[in-house]
Amino acid sequence: MTGEEIFIGAQTKLSKVGNLKMHDLLAESRDLFKWLVELAQYQPKDQRAESVHIRPWKGSVSLGDFVPPVQVALTLSSSVRSRDFNTSHTSVFPTIVPRMRCFSSKIKVMLSKARPKRLTAYIVPHDRTTTANDNKIRNNNNEMQPGDIGEMHFLVKQEAKGDLRKDARLQDLNIVINRLLTLSGKGRHQRRRLHLRTFSVVCLSEDSGILQWVPNTVSLRNCVAESYNPQADPRSNRRRGARIAKFQDVSLREKFEKCQEIYFKHGNLTRATALYEEQIIQAYPPVLYWWFINKFQDSHSWFEARTRFALSAAVWSAVGSVIGLGDRHSENILIDTQNGECVHVDFDCIFDKGLNLPKPEVIPFRLTPNMIDAMGPTGWEGTYHGGIINAMNTLRVNRATLLSVLEPFLKDPVIDWKRQRTSQKDVKSNLDASSLEAKRSIKVIDERLQGVYNLRNPNSKKIQRTDNYQTDPEDEMTHILPLSVEGQVLRMINEATSHENHVQLYIGWMPWV
Repeated sequence: MTGEEIFIGAQTKLSKVGNLKMHDLLAESRDLFKWLVELAQYQPKDQRAESVHIRPWKGSVSLGDFVPPVQVALTLSSSVRSRDFNTSHTSVFPTIVPRMRCFSSKIKVMLSKARPKRLTAYIVPHDRTTTANDNKIRNNNNEMQPGDIGEMHFLVKQEAKGDLRKDARLQDLNIVINRLLTLSGKGRHQRRRLHLRTFSVVCLSEDSGILQWVPNTVSLRNCVAESYNPQADPRSNRRRGARIAKFQDVSLREKFEKCQEIYFKHGNLTRATALYEEQIIQAYPPVLYWWFINKFQDSHSWFEARTRFALSAAVWSAVGSVIGLGDRHSENILIDTQNGECVHVDFDCIFDKGLNLPKPEVIPFRLTPNMIDAMGPTGWEGTYHGGIINAMNTLRVNRATLLSVLEPFLKDPVIDWKRQRTSQKDVKSNLDASSLEAKRSIKVIDERLQGVYNLRNPNSKKIQRTDNYQTDPEDEMTHILPLSVEGQVLRMINEATSHENHVQLYIGWMPWV
């Protein structure tokens, strides 16, 4: 393998020049990566176990000699000049990041299908020096010590069908977008507010990797489940959010499946939408507004959290609509419990791959009743609307830059960007298919950055409608003609909030949450 040859060549070179410390560190890194890959692949015997104890990694070098896989440690310092790269005494990466002392022997097993593991590392100050014997003692003690200054958490994950290399590349794109948002803001206040929350993704093998854990976050679904309106009558359906987010509720599932049956089997989308609004939207009203009130109890922090939520949701909506980010169910959108900010995770379903799911994701981004409820009395027409217009305007102004960044990603032969996987037997055929798919994806993104709304609903061709529906000619024209920024944003919001679109989504997406 090419990677193996690079490792061996680097070790040989380091040994020749006498840099034995770096030689040993590189040798031990292979063992560390192997341990992390085995951890990603590990499946507990008890499938219901939420935590297990493992044998922590112990190497001949200190874990503190490795740079922790967090974004701040892996990002080039903005103060580094081009000529500094040739100087041996200058570090182009931040040097003040704390170092890992050891991994905890107790790991938490997440309950999702892939069973990823949350790994904890105890950290010490970056300038703390230790002897070899000190390192051995500390590495053998897998609990918090008096000299530790805290913990770092990571998610070690194996992808059965997805590709974490996509996540890593999309994080690189998001960093570029953050820089563009900073430079394009019309004022200091705006530049500070519009950005994407990012995290590091380090690939360990073709199907596994280690992701930086985003602290103080819970899923959108959990936030809704925790929402509680103390002013509502105890018997009111506006009292608690737990009933809305309870996926195991047989009655709720049957109601939604009945709505879908009316459309998918009988072609009557009008009737399906009316039943969806009556039996689900009205019966399970949004309550996320109260989560912010209960979580942020002084008026200033509440207002700031709600504003951050609306603005961060707006930026993610703009970016997601351009790159065709799908699979935006309520577990893939997190909310920071400290400041209300949205954080998106899991970027495998990109470039409109969601349109090829068994139940196509026919909306440009997630903007559901509870999300709108959390934005306050003005709903999406207030802070969110202004934020998405500013974000989309920045993306469109920097169209050439974004396309130049995206094109190498799409043409990378290592990553399978295709919406449908094909057999690996015919390599040339697969490369040709990847090339065609890359060109198609670039064309679609280019059109969106010019204002064309080109997200077409595949259900409209598969299902013959029986409710005398007439296509609006103006809607058809927006698939061809560019819109202004304001017009494009309004069209996307209308599609994202349409109950006709929501009733077509997969039930696990939970469009009422």
